[in-house]
Amino acid sequence: MWGYGVKALLLLGARDLRLEEVEEPRPLPEWVLIKVERVGICGTDKAMYSGTYKLLKKPLIPGHEVSGIVVDVGEGVSRDLVGHRVTTEINVYCGRCWYCRSGIYTHCPYRETIGITRNGGMAEYMVTRRDLIHVVDDLTPLQAAFIEPLAAVVEMIEMEPVKPLNRVAVIGVGAIGLLAIQVLKLFEPELLVAVSRPGSPKARLARELGADLVVDYQELSEVVKKDTPEGQGFDYVVEATGSSSGLEVALDAARPRGVVALKSTHGSPVSFDQTKAVVKELRLSTSRCGPFDKAISLLRKRMVVVDKLVTSEYPLTRGVEAFEKSFERDQVKIHLVT
Repeated sequence: MWGYGVKALLLLGARDLRLEEVEEPRPLPEWVLIKVERVGICGTDKAMYSGTYKLLKKPLIPGHEVSGIVVDVGEGVSRDLVGHRVTTEINVYCGRCWYCRSGIYTHCPYRETIGITRNGGMAEYMVTRRDLIHVVDDLTPLQAAFIEPLAAVVEMIEMEPVKPLNRVAVIGVGAIGLLAIQVLKLFEPELLVAVSRPGSPKARLARELGADLVVDYQELSEVVKKDTPEGQGFDYVVEATGSSSGLEVALDAARPRGVVALKSTHGSPVSFDQTKAVVKELRLSTSRCGPFDKAISLLRKRMVVVDKLVTSEYPLTRGVEAFEKSFERDQVKIHLVT
């Protein structure tokens, strides 16, 4: 099935990740070939690796938080792109269906998703469609590899806006939680609280990046009682724990008619107290892929800091070790560097 030429990480099943030589991809008409510089390991990648998120393609080259250099182009694409640093959106949509014509291309029923249903960036080279790339020569490879997750945070706020002077809680201080803290801080909340597991080594980062207060799960109920109106909860709660238990914590922390924004894609079924959510009249908001242009603007203007979020770097050849490391408590974001 596979030829030879370039190194790639192939995921074949739960904790079955292998470094293999595969045939170098070639760009089709209107596609480009990218020499990958960096790719991040995200929560979805970890869930596919652990087996909680169903693997939709076997074998799969994972990875969708990518930065790299265009080294070749297919027919119909200007060679002026060669040599430029780019990142790529992950939804390869059809452009013809009702969803695409309505501007909802991320939900095109005929789409392929880079790193999930088609091969992604955990390889020396990858291909993507010309209209999906963004040229980001003015960003570092590290910054460019954060555009996709930052765009997902922007989408969360576009789907359910936060208001100035809201009291906000971010539950979970992984990469998405720490990006959310920074973006939410721009809206000047009355109070911004980060919630971590007891003894989390990542709590320090949450403080550095803008949280007014960092507490653990056990302390959260006291903060709700003391620091929210009538002790009833936060206006806006972000659930970014990456676990199936996070939703119930978020429901408890939100005030009546508050917002609970869900960002975890752990792949596991979740049960929650629906009666509580209905009685409190909560708005549950879900979101995933977002606007790359706005994420790029935030990075260019230095309104969001990402360098501190990379806690480990590994060469592609140590990909299995990198994935195992990503489950350790002190890790925020691990980058594979080619």
